[in-house]
Amino acid sequence: MGESGSRIAERALMHLEAIECAHDLRITNKSEIVSEIACRVSDERSVLVICTSLNTWVAMNRTDGSIFIPREVLEPLIELAEIRERSA
Repeated sequence: MGESGSRIAERALMHLEAIECAHDLRITNKSEIVSEIACRVSDERSVLVICTSLNTWVAMNRTDGSIFIPREVLEPLIELAEIRERSA
């Protein structure tokens, strides 16, 4: 992961940690989500869009203490971000 990927990973981690704080829970697959985002998008705005959507999903599906964000939730969000980045 290059400097850009590292910056994106840091941004994604910050957003996911904010989601955890806001909902008082732990995202059990947070590191996998950060890695996937950092490998596939290069724009901080894409990270914001993805994580805002994840925040909404967590709010609607939250459980006590911890939550696992399934790949079928994350994948379409990243795909849309990739499409937006290619067309920008």
